[in-house]
Formats: sequence, structure tokens, C-alpha cells
Amino acid sequence: MERAVSISEVMRMRMAGDVAGLCRATRSENHDAAVYATAMLGSAVRTPEVVRTLRLCLTREDEPLPGLRWHALVSLGRLRVESAVPLILRTLAESDHDRQQLDEPACEALLAIGGPEVVRGLVDLCERLRSGRGYWTVRVLDALAALRAPEAVTPLLALLWAYLPELAVRVVRTLGAIGDPRAASALLVLAHSPASDTHLRRAAVQALHALPAAEWPPPHRHPAVEQLLHIPQRDPDPDTARLATALLARTEDGRAHLWDVLRGASEQDGPECPPHAVAAVCARIAAEPGLFAVPDPGEHHALLTHHLRAAAAPPVRRAAAGALAAYAGAGAAGELVAALGDAHIGDTVADLVAALPEPVLSELVLPALADLFTRPGESVARRRGAARVLGLAGRTDAAPVLLSALADDTTPVGVRASAADALGALRHDAAAPPLAALATDEEQPGTLRAHAVRALGSIGAPDTLPVVLACAWSPHEAVRGRAVVALGAFPVPEAARALGEFVTPGAEPDLARAAVQALREIGGPALPVLVQLAAGADGLPEDVGHRLVGALAAHPGAETTGALLGLATAPPPGLRDGKAYVTSGARRLSRSTPVREVASLALTERGSARDLTPLTALLGPDSWFGAHEPAVQALLRIGTEEAYEHVLSFCYGTKHFYTWHVGALDAVAAARGIRLGP
Repeated sequence: MERAVSISEVMRMRMAGDVAGLCRATRSENHDAAVYATAMLGSAVRTPEVVRTLRLCLTREDEPLPGLRWHALVSLGRLRVESAVPLILRTLAESDHDRQQLDEPACEALLAIGGPEVVRGLVDLCERLRSGRGYWTVRVLDALAALRAPEAVTPLLALLWAYLPELAVRVVRTLGAIGDPRAASALLVLAHSPASDTHLRRAAVQALHALPAAEWPPPHRHPAVEQLLHIPQRDPDPDTARLATALLARTEDGRAHLWDVLRGASEQDGPECPPHAVAAVCARIAAEPGLFAVPDPGEHHALLTHHLRAAAAPPVRRAAAGALAAYAGAGAAGELVAALGDAHIGDTVADLVAALPEPVLSELVLPALADLFTRPGESVARRRGAARVLGLAGRTDAAPVLLSALADDTTPVGVRASAADALGALRHDAAAPPLAALATDEEQPGTLRAHAVRALGSIGAPDTLPVVLACAWSPHEAVRGRAVVALGAFPVPEAARALGEFVTPGAEPDLARAAVQALREIGGPALPVLVQLAAGADGLPEDVGHRLVGALAAHPGAETTGALLGLATAPPPGLRDGKAYVTSGARRLSRSTPVREVASLALTERGSARDLTPLTALLGPDSWFGAHEPAVQALLRIGTEEAYEHVLSFCYGTKHFYTWHVGALDAVAAARGIRLGP
């Protein structure tokens, strides 16, 4: 053994380029120093001395803890020492995860080195998987997946049946990652078999989906590939059904089956098919309508129309609407307009109608919708859908009829609310006065007033600010909530100050969240309020504090940097005279708070030279330890000598050394031209 050296001495050896000193330090009586010297050798030039030292560290029999061997594996991988592959494979094969925990670094080292010998070695280990420990097995399979080694397909297929059912999912995922068509038959059988559980079927279909699309369908004698996908397409798991639908859509026979699914689901005594599987077919047609094109699409249009009208499940009707719009285009206009009366999917249908191609939309659909909206005999749902389309399509010429409905107390509340929404979507300035009058009329229903306030926020007319401010203090919850959101459209100090009053420890959480978001949207005029609120951020609900920090971080100036620094370096609650006091029943035992942590991380995103002082403050003895690494990375990005000195000072003084410290020292050494070797 060598004399004991300190960690700081090891770091100075690294910064002096002293390879021989680091090699000697790996044999130090100071175990921690020996471990970190071993880690630093991973940055050295790959000389025989360095390789020999790392191999000795890996094979030491007197090593009671895994640290030295762990870092020796990592360093051998970083140096890509091909001659060490047999030794690393042997270490992996003998690894005991519960005691030595060397399976992870061994696999990472092998992946870093790569090459045919690594692939052969891991494939040979496949034969031991059956008797392997849980973690060990997972590491080997993941390594084979990362290498995408086709040599592993045959032994993995041989193991697959022995691994059913417990570990088969892992093997299937590895086969999927390799992406070799030779695995397709086995995967199809697993996807088709009723004996496979939900997780295994999903993994099999995911693996099939990962196979190269150019080589689909894979060779399979009998039954046909498409037939084996019928069962997973109707799987109770929606993800499995969606992926199987996508696979079937790749071939003509598969697409024919998908149309059969829609036919069967449209018949009263048709084969049972879960609604989500029917919706998956419609969604695939909507995503790739050209793939499903046929010379005479009349029957297909009729099928989609049937599901749009008659399907019992709203998700199926919604998906059928999307499929019909994509597949039939302008020819779907009539059916979509008729479906505006479906209260469950009306908004989706309105969005699809508004996206119909020109000139059908402008010349035929919109004039008819303006007439429909004013027709008293129409259902509320259809009139609401018509108003939504008029607003989304930007039909300012429809504003008069919308305003008329808004002012008519005999018009159903739902229709008047949709008129307000449409006027807001149109950003129609002339609508601001009647909307303001409606918003302040307490004789009107609260939900209607809330829609009027939201429309005022969309229009953003400056002279309506007093109305929105008054509504923010309304006793009606919906009016109050919409008004707070609407204030974000008024970039003036008065609106910002009002919003600040909703961000207090005792405020309604939903209002506080909305107020912070509105302050963020206001921008510069809200900055003084945000800085002021930062002083009490620790008392806010956790997610509100996070949003407040995000709003502050959106401003790049020195003022917000100071506010973030104040949050990041403030003593946590319960810390007095440098000592932590835990109160009975307290929820957190950490010497930090969520706001302190998120503010620290926000500061580390500021990597300019003027941010040097705030970043170094995050490296202080009482700072949150989670910010140390990102703060060091930010200093390295600044890249000045002063920043480098702060990084070195922090590393030399650290009590707990991590792998990322090695990376930081490497970065400074590289910037200064210090080589670790000849």
C-alpha cells in the first residue's frame, strides 16, 4: 500500500497532469482517495501503465467495497480498452448485484468499448440468463438491446419460451430493440395467443411495431400475419389495440380487415369489439386517409357516417368525425354540420367544420351556419356549435347576429354564452361594450357573465380593464376565475398589482395559479409585483411557488436574478443560528424547500459572465446540494479563468466527491491544455 493521500491531493495531481501520481494513489491507504484516483484515470491517455493500473484495481481481492472496482470498470470503458473485454465479461458473469453491484458499470463499459468481441461475449452470456439474478439478467438484455446485435436473436428466441411468463417481457423488448425480422413470427404468436397477459401482448405488439416498416409484412407461412393481429387489434388495452391497428394499416389485407371492424361494429349482431378498438381504426384513417383511398369510397363514407351518427360511445363518434373529415374532405360538410347537435362531441365537430377546405367553407357552410344560429327552433347544441365555427373561421360579418343573440334575454343561456365566446375569438372590438355591460350585470346568470369576461380578455380593449378588475372580486367563482385569467391580456401595472393580491398563502389555489400565469403573460409591467411576491414564496402552495419562480425566470434582468438568488440562498424554515429544528408533524425533513430548490435550478440556467456571483453563491456551504452540479456546469459554460477558479475551489473543498466532479476537472484541464499523459 502507498501512503495515505487526501482527495484534494488527488485532484491537484489531476490538474498537474501527474499520471504516475494518480497510478500510485490508486494503492493509497485512504480508500476514498484511491477510488477517485481510479475514476480520474478514465480521463488519461491510454498508456500501458494506466491500463495495467486499472486492471489491477479491478482484480484486487482485498477490496471490501465496490467503489474501486466500480470506477475501474467505468474508466476502462471510457478509455475503450479492448484488451480488457474478457476481464470485464468475467466480472459481469460473476457479479453479485446485492453485494458488489458491478453489473451496471460492467455493461456500460462493454457498451462503450463495443465491437464483435463484446457482442459475442454478451451472446454467450445469454445461455446463463435462465440462472442469472434478476438485475444481472436485465443488464445483459439491455446491453444486447443497445448494441442491436443480430447475433443475439437466435439464442434469445430459444430462451423466450423458458422465460414465459415472468421475464418474457424483457426478452421481447430486447428483440424489438434489435429489430430483426427473424423474431417476427415468435412475436406474432405472443401477440395473438390468449395465454399472453396484457403486458406481454403489449410488449410483443410494440416490438413488432419497431421492426423496419420496409420489411413488413414479415415472412410467416400460416396463418397470415394480418390474421394473427386480429386479436391484439381488439385487445382490452387501448395501446395494444392502437399499435395493432397501425400494423394492420400497412398492408392492403390489413386495411380490408380494419374496414371489416367498422362494418361489424355497425351491425347489431356483429362481432364484439371494444369501443376503443373501433375508435383506433377511425383515428388511423384520419391520420393516413390517402392510405385507405379506393376508387369508389361511397361505402366507406357511409360506414364512417354511421358511426358518427349512431355509435353509442362518444369517443367512437368523435374519432369517426375526424376520420370522415380527413377521408371525405368537403364531401363530409353536410354530415359534420348535422353532427354539431351532438352535445358530447360538438366542440370537436365544430373544429373540424372550421377546418374544411375552401371554397366550400366560405361559400356554402358558413352562410348556412349563420342562418342556423339565428333559427329559434334549432337545438341549443347545434346553435352553440354554429357559433363556435363562426368564431374559429374568423367570420366578422357574423358579428351582428352574434351580438343580437348576446343581448336577447329570451335566447337560451348556452347560446348566448357561445355567442360571447365567438365574439372573443373574433376579437371584435365593437363587442367590448356590450360584453362589459353583460359581465357587470348581476341579474344575469353567473356562467354567462364568466363567458363574457373571458371574451373581454380575448379582445383586450384597454377601456374594459376596470370591468375585468371588478369581476376579479366577484362573489361568483366562475366569474372570478375567468377575470383573473383575463387580466393577463392587459399589460399594465394596474392589472399586475391586482393579480398580486391573489398570490398569497391563504388565497384560493386555483386563483393563485391563474394569477401567476397571468402575471407571466403580462411581461415587463408585472416585474415589480413578481419581485415583491418572491419575498413570501416559501409560504405559498408548492406548485404556486414553482410557477412564481418560472415567471421570474422568464425575465433575464439583474432584478430577477437578485430575487431568484434571494430565494435560492434563504435559510429554510426552521433553520435558526445555523441549526435545523424539526417540528413534530412537519412534512419535510430536508434542509431545503421546493421553492428554494426550483429557484436554485432557475439560476443555473443563467450562464453569462454577469451571473458569476449568483452562481458561486449556489456553491456555498449552506446551499442546496442539488444545485451544485448544475451551478458548476453553468460556470463551465461561462468559460472565463475566474469561473474556472471558482470551480476548482469548490472541487478542492468538497467533502463528498462524485463522478461529475471528475468531469468538471476534465473540462477545466481541457480548457487550460493540461493533458493527463504523454
